[in-house]
Amino acid sequence: MFIYYNKKKIYYEIIGRGQSIIFLHGFMENLEIWNYVCDTFHEKYKVILIDFPGHGKSSSYEEKKIFSMEELADIVKLILEKENINKAVFIGHSMGGYISMALLEKHPEIFLGLCLLHSTAKSDTKEKKNNRIRSIQLAIDDYSLFVSSSINKLFNPKKLDSLQKEINFIKKMALSTSIHSVISFLRGMSIRKDRRFLLKQTKFPKLYVIGLYDLILPKKRIHEEAKFGYNSYSIEIQTGHMGPIEDPQTIGKILENFMKDKIKKCIK
Repeated sequence: MFIYYNKKKIYYEIIGRGQSIIFLHGFMENLEIWNYVCDTFHEKYKVILIDFPGHGKSSSYEEKKIFSMEELADIVKLILEKENINKAVFIGHSMGGYISMALLEKHPEIFLGLCLLHSTAKSDTKEKKNNRIRSIQLAIDDYSLFVSSSINKLFNPKKLDSLQKEINFIKKMALSTSIHSVISFLRGMSIRKDRRFLLKQTKFPKLYVIGLYDLILPKKRIHEEAKFGYNSYSIEIQTGHMGPIEDPQTIGKILENFMKDKIKKCIK
């Protein structure tokens, strides 16, 4: 399925019926990262998978110098409106979590629950912002090298040899992503707001899934962030930053329990 946003196609898929769950992929990914996580979800829920601009089957915006998290959140909301979805649970991987938080600030009334999967509500540190901006030049100079060096850091460093199939899958996905989108998204992530205040303002269940070997987000800081929020909790898994690819079965079980133990009780 497609919607049009500023005259460009945004691709999304809907599978199953029931309570709506929105899966939002991360940077240089597409909706295929959820292939093995969502295997059984459509039997109980309505699953919505989205390709963000320049990712997967969605059009790229070559003219845009920056894509803010707020604008990407607007795209999600537009899809929900088209499909008449008034309430949903949101699962955001990495950048998908940043987009979820931007959507939460604009439309808290549509959230039944939120999972920040290897993600954070906090803004970039000064060092992280600088790293993103420096990455832009590397992407321009040698996109293949940029992808290779970026993707290797996302996986459990202790299992790189046994994860080559998964690593190559993500590299192929990243290489198919528009370089224009990569640059505009890097800029957008670097300027995103600190939205930790929303964790205390909202009452719905919030789950953090933390990779024990995540080199991108320090587990101690994310555990502390989870404790800061209201009705928030965290779970550790034995992966790096790419849990949906490294261990989709565990992620699937965690999300199933989240829906069964937290969301259904909250709705009742």
